[in-house]
Amino acid sequence: MARLSPQLVTTIEILSPFNKRGEGIYQYQDKRWRILRSDIHLVELDLLRSGQRPGMEVQQPPLDCYYVVLVSRARLEDGYIRKSDIWPVALNEALPVCPVPLLPPDPDVALDLNEVLAGVYARGVYGRRLDYSRPVPPPALRPAMQAWLANFPLQ
Repeated sequence: MARLSPQLVTTIEILSPFNKRGEGIYQYQDKRWRILRSDIHLVELDLLRSGQRPGMEVQQPPLDCYYVVLVSRARLEDGYIRKSDIWPVALNEALPVCPVPLLPPDPDVALDLNEVLAGVYARGVYGRRLDYSRPVPPPALRPAMQAWLANFPLQ
């Protein structure tokens, strides 16, 4: 059973367009740097196709994907040494079940991102708010994804 603790153990950051361009990316990179220099685990969800990715671990080499899920673990027993797991996700792939790190010896908690997304989509009535017959907003899709989308049932 997980121990109750008043300390922040893991932060889950969902990137917004502000976090990925202009002055906003510099502000977010500063926040991210402070998190990575601490004993806080970072779960970062980049579900945006445009803008600059904030972390070097996903920029070099550049990931050839649309979405990125990153879990950066603070190695509490060894100081500030980090270990990051990265899941590149294509537009036509399911989001992963993401591990949310806790304090040792407690095991990770599994976060089913597809389930979360489905719940947000349903509660936000996005099915009625979004017009899927309109062209995909920029940036342009890669040819393989254009072909996949052309055969997608909602089109």
